This record gives sequence, C-alpha cells and structure tokens, in this order.
Amino acid sequence: MKKQGRLHDMFHPSDSSTRTMRDLISGTEDLLRSTASYGGSEIEAARDKLKQQLDAAREQARGWERAAWDRAREVSHATDEYVHENAWKSVAAAALVGVLAGMCMMSDHSRRR
Repeated sequence: MKKQGRLHDMFHPSDSSTRTMRDLISGTEDLLRSTASYGGSEIEAARDKLKQQLDAAREQARGWERAAWDRAREVSHATDEYVHENAWKSVAAAALVGVLAGMCMMSDHSRRR
C-alpha cells in the first residue's frame, strides 16, 4: 500500500465530528434550496447571510483538513526517518511489544481455565 493511501485511510472522514459537519452543511444547503422560491427582503437577507456563513464554514473545514494532512505528512516523514536511522532499536521495540502482548494474552487465557 502506498504511503499516500495509508495517510488517506488514517484521516478518512469517518469520525463523528466530520460527519456532523458534513451533515450540517448538507442540511443547510437543502434549506437554502427549499426556500429559494420564497420572497421578501428579510428572507433574501437571511438567505444571503446563511450562504456567506456556509461558505466560511466550508473554507474553515478545508483549512482544518489541509492542516491535518500536512501534520500527518510531517509525522509520517519523521517516523519513517526515525525508523531508518534506528532500525535495530525499532525492531527491538516491536519485538518487546510483541512479547508483552503475547504474555498478556497467555496470562488472560490461563485465568479463563
């Protein structure tokens, strides 16, 4: 799997805050479409203000997404660099974590008997 694909999976919009934001934007767009036939200066002014706020929210969400991607790239690059520079330390740490996880699983398994 490519590094870009892993980053995409890591930051795929699956968390609840992202879904909530997308649902809010979608609902606001639906509201704007459904009120398009209504007239009056107050409704027009409210609709224009809502459109501006919606555009600002979209732009802010894009900024958050860009910042998250940039940060993920930095972390990925730093991790990759560290592992290459400290390959044996990384292998030893992974082995230690594996041994500890195995011991925990065996301990849990023996308690169940």
